Amino acid sequence: MKKRFKNKLNKSPKKNGLLLCICAVCITLISGMLIGCSAIENDLPEETVQIEPISQSLEDNTNTQNGNIEDLPEQSVELEENTYKSILLGKSNFICTDLANESLNISEIGRAVTDDDSVTVSAAKFTIMDIDGDGEDEAVLWLQINNISDCGFEILHYQNGEIYGYTLQYRAFMNLKTDGTFLFSGGAADSGIGKMTFSETGYSVNTQAYSQSGYDTNNELNVQYFVKDESCSEDEFNDVLNGQEQKADAEWFDLSENNINAILQ
Repeated sequence: MKKRFKNKLNKSPKKNGLLLCICAVCITLISGMLIGCSAIENDLPEETVQIEPISQSLEDNTNTQNGNIEDLPEQSVELEENTYKSILLGKSNFICTDLANESLNISEIGRAVTDDDSVTVSAAKFTIMDIDGDGEDEAVLWLQINNISDCGFEILHYQNGEIYGYTLQYRAFMNLKTDGTFLFSGGAADSGIGKMTFSETGYSVNTQAYSQSGYDTNNELNVQYFVKDESCSEDEFNDVLNGQEQKADAEWFDLSENNINAILQ
């Protein structure tokens, strides 16, 4: 009792009471902050995340890089020329239509001409030009047999992502001009001017002027002349042939790596 009475008379602050007071204040402040944060979080609207479809994103990226769809034909032409270049350099094959669409390398070009292994066939020259007038080039190889130049030709045509090869005898594809026209001959009195067109199944020759011969009942040679499928006189036919000779010849290049790289850059 004496000790309790003395404590009541002591007016100095108690250390334990002060510590309890500080703890109470801290707890109050922390509780208020937690309640406030919870209220703010609940008041925030839910964030909606929209994921852009991958295909659409890639399409937009492609359009941004290429500018527009009209730029694609140039890329196709470039791919086509690079493919010709690869074939001429012997780094890739073409589809040989004369061998039932077999894949063939330019080093094996002789197989498209003959089955005789003793015959040496090679491509001596080449030219790059638009033969059929469709706006896209073809590659034409001038073939030689046993170092004889007037042998034949291999025409490489790009279609549906593939390169197809068509083998022609020399007399079927002579004197190629820059406009794609050429001379063909089936005999002394059978000749003409043609222009080649390609289709899904192969190629065809549109005759612009031609002569054809035959024997009548008296066994005499009879020659007929045509210009644009209409009958004409021999003089009219010869005039068309003379005009054909005046056209510019196709430019041929030796089949060398330097020429291939220079022309098909």
